[in-house]
Amino acid sequence: MTRKLLAATAALLSAPLLALAQAPVVMAAAVGTVQPLTFACQQVTCDGELWLPAARADGKKPPVIVMAHGFGGLRDWGLGPFAERFVKAGFAVVRFDYRGFGKSGGKPRRVVDGKEHVKDWLSALDAVAQRSDIDPQRIGVWGTSYSGGQVLVVGAERPQQVKAVSAQVPFVSGLSSGLQYPIKYQPLATWYALRDLMRGDDEEPVYVPTIAPNAFSALICPECSEGYKKLVPPGQEDQNKVAARVFLSLPFWFPGDSAPRIQAPTLIVAAAKDGLIPVTKVREVAKSVPNGEYVELPDADHFSPYTGPAFEQVVARQTAFFVKHLKP
Repeated sequence: MTRKLLAATAALLSAPLLALAQAPVVMAAAVGTVQPLTFACQQVTCDGELWLPAARADGKKPPVIVMAHGFGGLRDWGLGPFAERFVKAGFAVVRFDYRGFGKSGGKPRRVVDGKEHVKDWLSALDAVAQRSDIDPQRIGVWGTSYSGGQVLVVGAERPQQVKAVSAQVPFVSGLSSGLQYPIKYQPLATWYALRDLMRGDDEEPVYVPTIAPNAFSALICPECSEGYKKLVPPGQEDQNKVAARVFLSLPFWFPGDSAPRIQAPTLIVAAAKDGLIPVTKVREVAKSVPNGEYVELPDADHFSPYTGPAFEQVVARQTAFFVKHLKP
């Protein structure tokens, strides 16, 4: 008996160990299951996860909602409650991190670039379309803030694939948002950005804080410091930084211009008291969507939709929207 046990132990510690390491790790979530997901993004690999609802009695595969965060955010920064509600409603959910963020590959790290992020969205859609455990004919995209603008572009670029678009407090115009940035910090922002642009891809960027109370940072608005900080999980405070080159790319990106080309039903949720993204421009973009729904939260700021009563209102509307157009 002892000899057999030793032999079995030796076998486990040799070749089969590699197979165990390569097997997908499946975790039980509050609803359904969660498993790791990686996919090719340009020349590197993006890191994500797939949430699956409980198997249906009729054997039908669930529709899927693809999600990613906004400006400098990671997928586990406040997106979990939205994903849980979608899974409870019968959807699969894919959350992923852009190249250079989280565990995704790529250098330089923590470079916020809307056009490059869109490429990662398209790679995620390509990966989702190849899976056998979801319905590739029923794909929705969900974005918030900076990624809220990105999903407008994605919806326009993949009209045959994306069947529903949800954009929450979306960044729609680099110019309108750039004009919100305090004039007193603009020379310093330009100086840091120019220094950063001189760095090579293998060199560490010149970083600036994403938020900094009453000081120079990438995001400055009345609610920015406290609102953004609440999204960052304990232990990840060192991720409060972005490459400074964003100051020279962001003002010249206009994802809202893609809105008229979106064929899929589109839900835009705006905050009337948004201190980061002018709501007047969001209203204008929403009117240009051919098949759009617009919700404006009268007493909300940019970060209100992530928690409290505003979250409950927003996630209920988004869930109903996806149920209507993707039919889980």
